[in-house]
Parts: sequence; C-alpha cells; structure tokens
Amino acid sequence: ILISFGILLLKLIWSAYVFRNLRLHNGCHKREFIGKPFLFPAKLSHARRFPVAERYNYWYDYFMIGIPVGLRGRVGNLISIDNTPSEERWWERCWFTIDAGYYLDPGSGDRSLEEKLHFFLRSENQNPNDYPYAYLLSVPRFLWWQKSAINYWYLYSPSRELTAMIMEINNSFYEKRNFFFPLTAAGSPKDDLRGVSQGVTASFQHGPSEPQDLVFRTSASRCTNYKGQWEKSIFGSPFEKVGGSMPAKFSDMLSEFPPRLQSTLSSVSSEGQIKVTSRLSSWGDAVDPLDASSWDIMKFIMRWTHVGALSAPRIVKEALKVRFRGGLKYLQRPEVRKGSIARKETPVEKSLELIFREYLSELIKHCDTPLTLKYTPPKSISFEPITFHSPVSPTSHPRPILEICPITPRFFTSITQYQTAKQGFLTECMPCTTEADDTSSRLCVSDWFLLSDLLDRATPALDDTLDCKPSTPGFRSQWKCAAANHLIPWVRRSSASETTFMARFASTHCAANTYWIYRKCVLHHLLSLMLPIESQAVVQLCFISARILLVHAGLEMVVRMAGVGDWLEYLGVGAVSGSVVYAGWDILETYLGKYYLNPFGWGEGL
Repeated sequence: ILISFGILLLKLIWSAYVFRNLRLHNGCHKREFIGKPFLFPAKLSHARRFPVAERYNYWYDYFMIGIPVGLRGRVGNLISIDNTPSEERWWERCWFTIDAGYYLDPGSGDRSLEEKLHFFLRSENQNPNDYPYAYLLSVPRFLWWQKSAINYWYLYSPSRELTAMIMEINNSFYEKRNFFFPLTAAGSPKDDLRGVSQGVTASFQHGPSEPQDLVFRTSASRCTNYKGQWEKSIFGSPFEKVGGSMPAKFSDMLSEFPPRLQSTLSSVSSEGQIKVTSRLSSWGDAVDPLDASSWDIMKFIMRWTHVGALSAPRIVKEALKVRFRGGLKYLQRPEVRKGSIARKETPVEKSLELIFREYLSELIKHCDTPLTLKYTPPKSISFEPITFHSPVSPTSHPRPILEICPITPRFFTSITQYQTAKQGFLTECMPCTTEADDTSSRLCVSDWFLLSDLLDRATPALDDTLDCKPSTPGFRSQWKCAAANHLIPWVRRSSASETTFMARFASTHCAANTYWIYRKCVLHHLLSLMLPIESQAVVQLCFISARILLVHAGLEMVVRMAGVGDWLEYLGVGAVSGSVVYAGWDILETYLGKYYLNPFGWGEGL
C-alpha cells in the first residue's frame, strides 16, 4: 500500500510540474477551436418536487473536464485528449484521460471524437457541416475508473452560435442513450458579440518538429441562455418510470472567459408534472491547464481528483436513503428501448450470441425463396450489421430484406428456453411489461410475417438435417456434455426428452467443443434464474468460491503429508496463503473485466 501511494504521489508531482505543454496527436488536423481545455470544479444538486410528501434535496461536489472536439493530443502528463490508448506507452499515461471509445457508440474501432460525432449526426439525419465546432464536457477517466452520468456536447454553427446539444445519459445499470436536440433562445439578447481569441503554440508527439499555431476562440452566441427538450426513453432512476419529457436549460459557457457552468435538467411526467430537477453549476473558476501555475494544478487535482470516483457511491447512498424511507416505490429495471445502447454482454451471452448467429446462417441457407437477412447484434457486441442471403437468386424483383435486431444481450439467454423457433421469436418480440416501462422488448423484427414465412419454410428442412446428424461430441467434451445433459433438465425441472430448438441445433451443427460451451452457458443461466435476483455475476462468484474451497482442501491435505509439508513450510506456503494466491489469480482470470464489480448493478441477467 505504501509503495502504491508513493508511486501515485510521484505521478501527481510529475503531472503537475513536468513538461506541461500541449503536444498534438498526428491525427489532429484542425487549427481553430471554440473553447480551450478546462478543468471545471462544480456542484451537482438534485431536488424532488413531486410527490409532495417525498420531497428531498441534496447536492455534492462534481468535477468535469471540457475539451474542444477535434483537438487530439496531451497536456503533458496531466490530460490525455482523444489519443489511442493502445498506442500510449506506460510512462505516457496521463492523470486524466478523455478516451473516444467511451463516448457516443462505445468501441467504434479507432475513430476519433470528431469522427464519432459526425457518424452520430448522420444517423440523426443531421449534416455535420452545420456544426463545425463542438465542445465536450465530461467526467474524465482517472486510473481505470470512469463513471459519467451525463456527457454534454455543445454544438456550434459556422457563425459560432450555440444551436444544438447532444446529451449522453449513462444509467447505473451500464446502459446509455444519446439524445440530439436543437436549442432555442431562452434569455435576454447579448449586446456585445465581440469574441476573445487566444493563440497557443503546440508541437506533435511523433511527427514534424515544426511548431503548430492553434487558435482558441470564445463563442458568438446571441443569447445568454438556451433551452431544449427530449423524450425520456431510458430508465434513468429506479424511482422514475420511462416516459415523459426532459426539458433542459443551458448557459453558453464558452461565450465568456473564464467559462462558467450553468445547466438545469428536469424530469416531467406524461401529465406535465415536474417531478425532479437537477442543477449543475460551477463552484469556483475553471482552471486552464495550459496557463495555470504548477502549484495551482497540484492543489486542484489533490482537491478534486477523488470527486469523480466518489460520485457513483454518493448517488447510491442517496438512492438507498430514498428507498428505505419507503415513500417511493423501487421499480424493476425494464429492458432498454430500441435506439439505446445496452449494457456490455457477459461471457455467457457473448458465447451464446455466436451460436445464435450460426443458427441464423443455417436457417437462411435452408430458405427456398429469395431473401436477405440483416442481423444487427447489440452495439456492445458488434458495431456493424451482418448480412445473410438465401441460396435462391431473385428473378425480377429485388430480394426482400428481413431485419432482426436483438436489443439487449439478455435475449441470447432467453432464446435458449423455447421448444420451437417460432414460439421463441414471437415471445421475444412481445413487450416485456414492467411497471417502469410497458413497451420495451428484447428483440425487434422489421417484418413479423416475413420472419414467420421464413421459419415455416426453412425450419422443416433444417430439422431434417438435425435428424440426420447425430450428436458426436469429442472425447474430452463427452463426459462434460453428459453431465450437463443430466443437470440441465433437473435445474429446469423438465424431462430429459424436452429439448429446445437451440439445443437441438447446437448438438448437431456445432463443433463438439462449441456444443459443450453452449451447455455450460445454458446451465450458468439456469442457475442464475434460481437466485433471488437473476445474476450471472453472482453465479460466477459462487463458482470461484467453490474452486477456492477445493484448492484450500487440497492444500490442507498436501501440507499434512510427511516431507512435502515441511518443504512448503520452509517456502512459506500454507493452505491459507496458497488459497489466497489462487483466489486472486482466479478472480483476475474469470471475473475482472468480464462481470461488473458494482453489486447495485447486478440482476436481470447481469
């Protein structure tokens, strides 16, 4: 612990004092921006206004970083701005990081923030040329931790006026939705539209040695405040239903220097009742990392670094207070709506997705009519859709297109529970009615009648191949498959002869090892259904605990053996220490990075 603390302290001093100049990424081509990189100390407050009996108000410190979109590089070792993490060496890692992979559509290859912004605007039928300037406001990543409830994208017109916003909403269940909405004037007009420009000389990190002149300007908005609203189509709070609207009001912080945050966001029910209001405002002057003294930077990051990491626990603490007061009902989390970005898939769901994808490929191969099947996995699994074509060529008309889009990774476990494919697809397309949302479902199909016709035509031919291909698992998988084949009906409380259509497909069309993976994943899912909350993470922790107990028992036996025990004692290895080492290795290999650590996010499959 002391060594880790010492390393962190040295990193702090290095970030604040050494080489704190602007160095550009080779992919940075813009030379004119609205707004500079800033560190914003702020306060975030929440106030419930309805129902009256459950009114409350709380606030806490909040810390955000603002960066002009299009600027790529680093401010010394203090801030990494839109760099590619895989290209950074360990000594180049910064205190704070703005990683493009976290924003808008997660992943998206190696696209920069500006490229992802343009891609998103086109998906919203907007012309990126209408918004040549943009400014991103977000909680940065510190070490490996990043949790930003809302990311703000300020979009400016060619005349440098604030005209639109993008708000990324990230809920506590690792789901997100991006909202684009235009803004209208909501305050008094400004008389003085003269802007302020500041020039900065930068250099490339790995490239030409010539200095690069950058210009950072203030905006030229004609009004002090702007407003807009969007439909609340994401489950943002366990005490609020999906639906209604979210009116928002902003000041154009980049119209003045130094900038000051001021935004208000309200939750309004479908009946027009304002229920909750959140306010984000500056708490002191924003800090310019390019101009501030090293001592000011060091004081700032010592005071505000921990704030981002502690914001999520503070939200959980306040939510628990509200729940235990009992006045507001705690709502079950619904499935995400189409257009939202689902949580990251678990290893079980990722393995089952590959088998489901193979099922669709075989299904379309047995279709006797011209058809194109466009399969779009959740964006957490694949960013691009996958297209399959039936073997029958079209005669005159173009192929009809059938789109199948699983909305949530949970679909890949639930689809394994049905006797027939038609029953499974029909049920998964139906709304998963909950009190929080009665319209969301796990699967979206563009044309149900086209899918029904495909299943009617292709399923009998596919079943004929199933009957002709007996299951022949390999030697290594044979005993494991046999064990799973006995355990699964027992856990499911069904007879061994009752098999699902996915199990029949996996047993004959998949390789022996893949079939074992399928049975193992289904068993993992069924065990999670037996828990009070459906959680694959809890099942995995139970597996890890069982393995640790077995290792501990084995080490206890070895320690008691004559000769071997003395040798282990000489090496300082005992049953407890050996079990602890194994536990750390097992958790690192099978849990960290694959399942979420936050227990408040567990449930509904996670």
